[in-house]
Amino acid sequence: MSSFSLKNILRTGMHYAASPLDKRRITLFNYLIFFCVAVSLLLGLVTAIFGLITQPVLCIVAAALLAVSFFLNRKGKIKISKGYFILTGVLIISVTTIVYAEQGLFVDTENMLFVAMAITMFLVDGFRKHTIYWLIFAVYVALKINILNLQGIEPGVVFGMTLINNLVVSAILYLFLYVFRTILIKAFDRSDQHEQTLRSLLDNAPILMALVDRSGHFILVNQNYADRFGYKRRDLIGRSRSEVLPENIFNKHEPMFQDVLKNGKQITFLEETNLPDGSVISANGKYEPILNADGEVESVAICVDDVTELVKAHKALKVANETKDKLFSIIAHDIKSPLNLFHSILNLNHDDVISKEQFMEYQESLKQRLSSLTSTVDELLEWARMQLGGISAYPAKVNISSIVHENADLFHTLIERKQISFKIDTPSEMEAWIDENHFKVAIRNLIHNAIKYTNGGGKVEVTSNQNDQETIVRIVDSGVGMTNETVNSIIKKEIQKSKVGTDQEMGAGLGLSLSLGLLEKNNCNVSVKSEPNKGTQVEIKIPKSAKG
Repeated sequence: MSSFSLKNILRTGMHYAASPLDKRRITLFNYLIFFCVAVSLLLGLVTAIFGLITQPVLCIVAAALLAVSFFLNRKGKIKISKGYFILTGVLIISVTTIVYAEQGLFVDTENMLFVAMAITMFLVDGFRKHTIYWLIFAVYVALKINILNLQGIEPGVVFGMTLINNLVVSAILYLFLYVFRTILIKAFDRSDQHEQTLRSLLDNAPILMALVDRSGHFILVNQNYADRFGYKRRDLIGRSRSEVLPENIFNKHEPMFQDVLKNGKQITFLEETNLPDGSVISANGKYEPILNADGEVESVAICVDDVTELVKAHKALKVANETKDKLFSIIAHDIKSPLNLFHSILNLNHDDVISKEQFMEYQESLKQRLSSLTSTVDELLEWARMQLGGISAYPAKVNISSIVHENADLFHTLIERKQISFKIDTPSEMEAWIDENHFKVAIRNLIHNAIKYTNGGGKVEVTSNQNDQETIVRIVDSGVGMTNETVNSIIKKEIQKSKVGTDQEMGAGLGLSLSLGLLEKNNCNVSVKSEPNKGTQVEIKIPKSAKG
């Protein structure tokens, strides 16, 4: 928008105002300047049409002189501008009156000084307004006497009575304007106080609030709204939503805004929004129509609440409920099923349905089931402790190779039964900074998973190496692999649905979640790469020392 637009001209000097009342007075002053300049130019045109010569020139000169007040306002010289405007106005009226009188045109131009007197009462402060008011009246009297002299009339009783009447009118006008000004200023002060209270209330509200008219121009905004969209509040007032809102937000919300104007009904929304300040919030808001006395929509109130934390809590609650359901599934299937089997076999033996020799044949199977059940219960207890924050890490220097070999030996029978090629390549002297018990639980679960989900005749490798900061352990298998969705779920430490191994091995689905949680407590970085039917690689980066 051009800096010479009418809107900007009428706002000239407002940023120098010390209070809202001063802003209004400067606005009024600018309107007076503009009106007087426009009237002067119009009178110049009218007098030119009537064939006069001097008067059009006087009107153009008057317009130019009065317009100087805009320049003074722009420079912040408001008081000087007011004095200049009143003095120039009085001089222009006086000169015009004398010129008309000398040409035999007695059109009472001097009466326009009453307007100058009224303007003085509103523009000038302190004792000066009283002095200037009555000085202008004195100029009026002097002009009246001068006109009588030009007419060749001696001032007499009639002139005296006229002068007294004018004095009475001036006194009444003075008293009225003084009282009116006082009442008006007090009303403005009360209005400003109420406005400040309202602004304070709106600004302290934790939500974004705005009021726009039917055309979509802002009438009112709170500070939170202005800050989030990167504007000063005063710069938002009067601007269009299409100018202020980012294109993506405007295009999404304009249909809602138009629907409110059309139907006069509230519209609510809940969405993720990218704001100009770079923040991303979950916005819960509404468009509320403001109706006039005829029931028509005259403006729309916009309220937007940042419910990001609430949405996060809702998602966390949803995950917690899903976790609860998975835990019940584990308890119902992976714990209760083996117990039912034990109960059934013991009853068969007790009722002599099977002999002791036959019962002994089931012993190995029972041991495996009991071992699986014990592992499941241990994992449940450890997982529960970790969720409640009851597990703390006590890292120290530990030998990686010995722990890997120790835990791999636990699955010797399973490896032989599935005829898996199992290889460990970890230097015997390799150390890392980690809680020994936590690493044992994690590596045991990861090795067991690799063996469990690798088909007979497949391969499992555990390797390690070091750099200056980290010890890196990799568990690679040629097993059934996983989808990207499952990998992402594992990285988030979510409980996995119980799934039997390639040789019908049992599991609770807690091992991976527990292992990643323990490794995280030891400042380890874990990455998982997998592809269905092609195997899985788990890489653990462990700090090499306390500083690592």
